[in-house]
Amino acid sequence: MVLFNIAKKNIEKNLKGYFLYFFSIVFTVCIYYTFKNLQYNPSIDSALAGSSKASTAFNSASVVIALFSVLFIWYSNSFFIKKRKKEIGLYALLGIENRETGLLLFFETLIIGIASLIIGIVFGIIFSKLMLGILLKIIGLNLSIPFSVSFKGIFDTFVLFIFVFLVIAYQSNRIIYKFKLIELFKASSVSEKAKKGSKLLAIISIVLIGFGYINYISVLNGMDIVMAAMVTLLTVVLGTFLFFSSFMYFVIRKKKNKESNYYKGLNMISTSQLLYRIKSNAKMLSIISILSATTLTAIGVSMSTYFMSSENVASVAPFSYTLKIDNKGYIKEFENILSKSSEHKLVDKAKFTYITLPEIKNDSNSDYTEEYEIISLSNLNQLLKIKGVKEVGNIKDNEFINVSSNGYGSYTKPVINIDNVYRLELNVKSRLDEKLYNTEIPQNTIVVSDSTFENLKSNNKINNYYLYNLSNAKDGEDFNNKVLKLTEKYAVGDYEKSTNSLVNSYYSTFKDTFTTSGIMVFIGVFVGLVFLVCTGSVIFFKLLSEAQDEAPRYSVLDKIGVDNSDVKSSVYNQVGFNFFVPLLIGSIHSIVANYVVCKMFGQNLIFVMACTLIPYSIIYVVYYLLTSKFYFDIVTKKN
Repeated sequence: MVLFNIAKKNIEKNLKGYFLYFFSIVFTVCIYYTFKNLQYNPSIDSALAGSSKASTAFNSASVVIALFSVLFIWYSNSFFIKKRKKEIGLYALLGIENRETGLLLFFETLIIGIASLIIGIVFGIIFSKLMLGILLKIIGLNLSIPFSVSFKGIFDTFVLFIFVFLVIAYQSNRIIYKFKLIELFKASSVSEKAKKGSKLLAIISIVLIGFGYINYISVLNGMDIVMAAMVTLLTVVLGTFLFFSSFMYFVIRKKKNKESNYYKGLNMISTSQLLYRIKSNAKMLSIISILSATTLTAIGVSMSTYFMSSENVASVAPFSYTLKIDNKGYIKEFENILSKSSEHKLVDKAKFTYITLPEIKNDSNSDYTEEYEIISLSNLNQLLKIKGVKEVGNIKDNEFINVSSNGYGSYTKPVINIDNVYRLELNVKSRLDEKLYNTEIPQNTIVVSDSTFENLKSNNKINNYYLYNLSNAKDGEDFNNKVLKLTEKYAVGDYEKSTNSLVNSYYSTFKDTFTTSGIMVFIGVFVGLVFLVCTGSVIFFKLLSEAQDEAPRYSVLDKIGVDNSDVKSSVYNQVGFNFFVPLLIGSIHSIVANYVVCKMFGQNLIFVMACTLIPYSIIYVVYYLLTSKFYFDIVTKKN
């Protein structure tokens, strides 16, 4: 118990130094539990039915957070051990056995771990309801999903992080057996060997990154995206490591050789420190850069998908409802349900009246026969008027207009021969890029003159789709369920098909599309926040470890009368390099990756990157200012 009390007092005494580490773990535990709580909430999957399993997505996100948490806690703990080697040596000098010192470190790690775990779970429970509200807001549906506390989620979170902290505590315990007493006392004074840059590796780093960019952009010219992504990932990651280990050496060296700037203020100190530390910091800066690029790209891709979703919904479902059962009783009951609805009112209605006829095969060896939905010009103009699209002018009896959407059927045959009672030869007049009813399948519709259509009616079966526009179409859960139930009743005989193929609603399309893209954005943003908080904390710990080593040197500057404002400027410049260069390189990597995605999805790159980079950079700046202040306090002995 004595060792446990000492461990507790040590933590209380160094609480300020542990704050960001503690905060990062609490935040990570909070987000991890939130995803587990969402994963185990049965109401979410049932409410979002018809989309991909939400629970699977949340589980995948929690696995990513778990893996990253293990690396972060392990990496962070190594900084604290290095910082305390002299203290451990002092314990040994006072005659305290290694076993007791190890047990002391074990207790300290475990106290921090359990405290952060409990607080993280409590905050996770508190914020789970808020996070659920954010998820539903992103998806854009007015759904009623009851909040629940998942005890299975609490158990999973507790087991994972207790295991992690037990392993880390064991690592802390064993560290004292790896070093001799003299090594522990001199741990902070062991000097690094000066890094000698390689011009060849510096050039190779730029070539690799440039090649990776060009290779990935080639996807837009038809290159296989999977192969391009793998090659780009390999070259850019390798290029980034070489960039920080070799290329940055020459950048700093050039800055050092520029005498007018080098001897200004304390630039000599900050530049020399950057050059001196480039070897030990290169790995960290590369990892931070790659993690930033990964996070920004993931968020950017999820946002591009989300913004594209609204366009997809309007394209797939231009009307509130398309009913494909041509039955008067069915339509009457539908309109009766609509008239009784307090949430929806009829805005417009129309019919898509068509005849299905095959094309006469020109190639007798071909088994494929193309079929067309043939509608009249007046029917087309009625639908275009409802959609608010300019109507089409007259066409001749021997002409047709090809109707397709989203580029499908951009190649239009100049002449088609319809297999009717008599051969009907039609010449193309134009192509119209419009969706005339709700369907996920590409249309193959041709428009003929009214007189030609009347002639076709006399020899062929007429089919009707019933189209309705309603008010408040995207909030139609109850109404949609009633329509589906009604459709099941009439899905007999020729219409004995799945209900979803007989009713295409804007609500269902909106729900399916935005559920998938909304969950992507939700996961991307919050997993990205975990990455940001943890990587910011890693830089914080690394630089504060350096600050303690540099404190004696800055003490000399104080003794010779150097002003604190000059020291502050030097510190902020030095810390700024370690924060903003990785952010800059990571942002450039991300911009290239998102450029390809935005081009493919037809999104505005500047808008997507602004939504992604601005919030990310603001949080990054907060970490920079916080780290700079702590660094300055340490080297000026204010802390």
